[in-house]
Amino acid sequence: MGVNNNKEDVLSKINSYEALNRYLKPYHNSSMLKKGKLISNPFLDVKQKTPSFNIYKGNNGTWRYKDFATSDDGDVIDLIMKLKGVNFKDALKVLSQDFNLVNENPNHSLLEISHFEWGVDYINFWNSYNIEKEALIKFDVFPVNFFTRKLKKGLFSKVQSTKDNPIYSYKISNDCYKIYQPFSPKYKFSWLGVKPEGYVFGLDQLPDEGDVVFITGGEKDVMSFFSTNYSAISLNSETALPTQELISDLKFRFKDVVICYDIDETGLEQSKKIAQKYGLKRLILPKELEEKSGKDISDLLKLGLEFNYKKSEIEDYSKDENLHGYLPLLLKTQKALTDRKSEKIAKTEPILTQNGQSIIFPRTINIIQGKAGVHKSRLAETFCSVFIKHQEYENYHLGFKTSISNKPTVCYVDTERNLTDQFPYAIQQMLQKAGYSKSDNPSQLDYISLLEIPRKDRFKALTDYLNYVRQKFQGHLIIILDVVTDCIKDFNRSDDSMQLIDLMNVAINKYDVTFIGLIHENPGSIDKARGHLGTELMNKSSTVMQLGFEKGKNGKPTDLILLNFLKARSTKRFEPIYLMYCEKSNGLFLADSDQIKDVIHSRHLKAEIDSVIKFLEENLNEPISSGDLLALLSREFDCSDKIIRTRLKEIVETKIQIVKNKTPNNLFKIKQGKEMIYSLEPINNSTEQFSLNTK
Repeated sequence: MGVNNNKEDVLSKINSYEALNRYLKPYHNSSMLKKGKLISNPFLDVKQKTPSFNIYKGNNGTWRYKDFATSDDGDVIDLIMKLKGVNFKDALKVLSQDFNLVNENPNHSLLEISHFEWGVDYINFWNSYNIEKEALIKFDVFPVNFFTRKLKKGLFSKVQSTKDNPIYSYKISNDCYKIYQPFSPKYKFSWLGVKPEGYVFGLDQLPDEGDVVFITGGEKDVMSFFSTNYSAISLNSETALPTQELISDLKFRFKDVVICYDIDETGLEQSKKIAQKYGLKRLILPKELEEKSGKDISDLLKLGLEFNYKKSEIEDYSKDENLHGYLPLLLKTQKALTDRKSEKIAKTEPILTQNGQSIIFPRTINIIQGKAGVHKSRLAETFCSVFIKHQEYENYHLGFKTSISNKPTVCYVDTERNLTDQFPYAIQQMLQKAGYSKSDNPSQLDYISLLEIPRKDRFKALTDYLNYVRQKFQGHLIIILDVVTDCIKDFNRSDDSMQLIDLMNVAINKYDVTFIGLIHENPGSIDKARGHLGTELMNKSSTVMQLGFEKGKNGKPTDLILLNFLKARSTKRFEPIYLMYCEKSNGLFLADSDQIKDVIHSRHLKAEIDSVIKFLEENLNEPISSGDLLALLSREFDCSDKIIRTRLKEIVETKIQIVKNKTPNNLFKIKQGKEMIYSLEPINNSTEQFSLNTK
């Protein structure tokens, strides 16, 4: 005995009130759910605080459910589909099996269809639309001899094809056909079998990928496009909406997704609606077609008019990606990751090392930060000289070397130095330290200045330049931004900052590019780069280097420069490098061990109280935990926590003045929750009040 697949037939054989109660029984405590009795919506994961789901008797006498809060509304089949997560056909099976419903005449199929072989009389109709036999077979379209369908009350109807009323079928599945009677005065289309949900014609025949795919208004249009060597699909009707899943799949597989509906009022209105909703292109067929009483692509070909996609009227609604979602791009990235993870992935070799220690890796973002005047640009120029070094030239370059076999191109973007002598002199230095004369123009070095570009336009100028060099040069590009905060309008605004970081992230992932950015540190901070941009760059960078003058006795800066590595994503944390600046050569050199010892020895005379006070004046800008301050001072003065505690206690208890921004302050130690906090507070009445409130 077979399962009944006809909805009306199934519903006519059950008590819809009892059926609803059967499936809703687990969701209420009553024996039978009464009309108007509100219960929590069974489709929701979280129980409703105010129940709004009930059942009611519809106008046709069938009982239904409705939720006034969520607008859920449907019959028992809809209920089964939602509760059990099945499709329409399976829901009918569940209902039929639960209520022991079987076909009344199991020996008579609910669906019967007989086909002809393709003959001249039947093929001529399609040939007039430029559709050949091969296309019809590809899309499972065949001429019908007759078909039989079941009517109400167990009766069957047989429809016979005639010469004046030929019948064709689009095969959807073994038990479902869409019937097409092109000359029928009443019904041109009908369904034989259970109409599937989300019907899409031509989807199975699409190639895996391509340049363009059309969404059309009908099956015949799909085959007409196919005859002109274009891929196409159609929905059940022009008023049907595609699913987001379908659109995302098409966008992933094809460069352009174009909707082309009839040029009547309904077609134009619906095609624009869909194009705007999903971010598609819309093709409008020529007015000449309308003048000749045609309306679709099939009519265009039948009338002998030429179809030329590139010359057609196209409206592009795909430009604003924010309106249409990024799922296609996400799926494309997912596929690329899937393909890549299946391959053997070799460890990435660094492009810059220092005495065998890996410093910078390709296709990464890297930062050199420090206070003004600590020779950040000199270090960047050294890197530049290493990358473009003449093959026969020998120069130690502070021990830095590049391992790139094919020389990269360095693009140096300057924003601060004047164009009369400062930046030209820096370019000379880069060339000379790489083994070139100042008159040489090696192809591996390119440079620009943004100094004359208004700040509000610099990001656009930088973007244009990066696109230019990417097309001009082959191989690996190293972009040096000196300084990076001057490349955008406002480095404190998150929008401006993220715009630049997004540009850099896209570049390193899409192209063979590495960035080295220079950025100033906030005055008075210990290691905080300037603005919102500095914070985000610290997070996004692979290697973060910090340059700063080492302090000697009484906290005064010395000539010793510390190159510290605040972050190393791809390797273990590097040991710091000590440098000195040579005014004669306008360059950096490695400090020797005696120079390093002298500075460290002079600085660490057991944290003299004046030195600690000076350090607090320069660096304590906000409250800090006791543990963090002890660790900071112990590291700065190379002494034990015990000595630091003694110095801080003396400063707090004797109320030694600490001048900050020309304002005298006292150091307070207060308890905040479970933690002890040190904080500088101005010496005035509010300080006394602050002190009382925190005891």
